[in-house]
Formats: sequence, C-alpha cells, structure tokens
Amino acid sequence: MLLLAVFACACSSRSVEDDGAAGSTQSSDDPPGELEPGEQPSAPGAMFSPCMQSSECDPQEFCVFPQGEAGYCTSACATPDDPSTCDPPPGDQPPTCFDIGLDDGRWVCALDCADAPCPNGMRCEQVATAGGERSLCF
Repeated sequence: MLLLAVFACACSSRSVEDDGAAGSTQSSDDPPGELEPGEQPSAPGAMFSPCMQSSECDPQEFCVFPQGEAGYCTSACATPDDPSTCDPPPGDQPPTCFDIGLDDGRWVCALDCADAPCPNGMRCEQVATAGGERSLCF
C-alpha cells in the first residue's frame, strides 16, 4: 500500500509544459529560453565556414577576418541594411551586414552576437565601425 501512495505522489507532481496555453508553469517574468548557438559550418566555401584567405571560400566571395586571426567565408548583402541574400545563420544569431571597406560600397554578411551566442567554433569580437562599436562573430 505504501508503494502505491509513493507512486501516486510521484505522478501527481508532474506538469507538462506547453507553448503558453493555460496551465503553463512559466510566468511572464521568467527569462526566455537560451538561444541556440548552432555549429559553425565546416564545409569548405560554405557561408560562415572558417578561412584564412578568400581563395578558400569559393563560391562565397570573401574571407572576412580580424588582422592576424582566422575569419569566415561570406558574400555581399543585397544592400548595406538587407541581409536577405545571406545564408541562414547556423543558430539564433540575427544576420546583419558589415562594412569592410569594399571599393564598390557593398557590405558583407555577418552574424551579430550582441544579444545571441556565436556558433560553436566562432567567437564574438568587438569591431569598431563608422557607426560605432559592433559585436560580430568571427
């Protein structure tokens, strides 16, 4: 009889989480779930894959990197504020565009890490730009 009572108590304390419907145990004051970093692509030439020089990035156009460090393969954004031509990020990072000083004025695809973790294999770095400091994954 004691075993039955313990089993009933153990089962009765369970709750099933749902997506915010009635009965959910998460309050609106709780922080949202952690953002998923994803994995840095490893295939040569994939957008956001590691590189040391642009020749490693075909079919992407560029290898973007801080001086003396490894970088990532990327291509140009549709416009300086439109990353719609960029591949989807590997995790929950917002895609953004970054000015690397190209003669034709194009900006390149990047991952913003101000409020999201970089993909595993990449690091978040502060970058000085004409518009101020930015946090980008490299």
